[in-house]
Amino acid sequence: MRLEQLRYLSDIQYTNSISKTANRFFLSQQSLSNNIRQLEKELGVALLERSPFGVVLTKEARSLLELSDPFLRQYDDLQNQFALQQQVESEDVLKHIRILNSSALTSIVLPKAIAIFSKRYPRIRVSIKEISYRDVFPAIYENACNVAFLSINEEYFLDQLNTAADLDSFHYNIMLTDRLVACVPSQSPLAEKEMIEQSDIMTRPFTYLNIVPLVKNNARNSNLALYTSHNIEFHRRILQEMDVVSLMPRYVYVNLFENKHVVAKPLEGAQQTIYHATLYPSATPNPIVKELVNIVTSLL
Repeated sequence: MRLEQLRYLSDIQYTNSISKTANRFFLSQQSLSNNIRQLEKELGVALLERSPFGVVLTKEARSLLELSDPFLRQYDDLQNQFALQQQVESEDVLKHIRILNSSALTSIVLPKAIAIFSKRYPRIRVSIKEISYRDVFPAIYENACNVAFLSINEEYFLDQLNTAADLDSFHYNIMLTDRLVACVPSQSPLAEKEMIEQSDIMTRPFTYLNIVPLVKNNARNSNLALYTSHNIEFHRRILQEMDVVSLMPRYVYVNLFENKHVVAKPLEGAQQTIYHATLYPSATPNPIVKELVNIVTSLL
């Protein structure tokens, strides 16, 4: 059992994809698959299985990560602490960390993360400003923050990277790779379906939460309202009051909407990939800021 094999397995629980995890670790799919098979052979158990959401961890794999994740976090903390010791810019110099946030998922854990961070660095002030996803990249280019959090669809994110004037002027990290799911009221006829089809979406109102809105075929759906909002309570209320389909990242559903009144279903065809990402306005982020981000990531 090797450290990198555990990291691969831990990453797959978020990406639900061999190819995406391989890309994130700069490996071929074959190499990553071989590593997982070697680990399965060593342990004598299956670690991955197919599901409507892609590749998921087996019960044995989840048990393994429950044991190994604390060790991985300790190893990462050791690396971070060493980097902090080597950092010329000390706590005395860094007085204020400015956070820009456009992620509903990150908003859930930021208060707790800042409380943990402030116990370690009581002299550093942390401020948060909620902004639109449209304003995140311009703010990064203008050096208007120390770090920004966003949840965004993969296509928009990659477009921003492709059009960036200077990729070396900032740094980014994908905290979690997510999937777009369709949430419906538990009393809706759609709640009985294994998968929500495009025709289902085209026959009732639907909403988008915390992602770049997609193009809707108004020619086939001219009488239906389309709501786009980052307001969590708005989506909770509309799911209680209407037979509506609400599209949102799966982790947002799990953390904010999963209850007896709302169910999530996979979408027909290619499921849109959502990135929960961190952006820094520097090619070499300050280690103290990165430590705050690591706390946020560990709580997601």
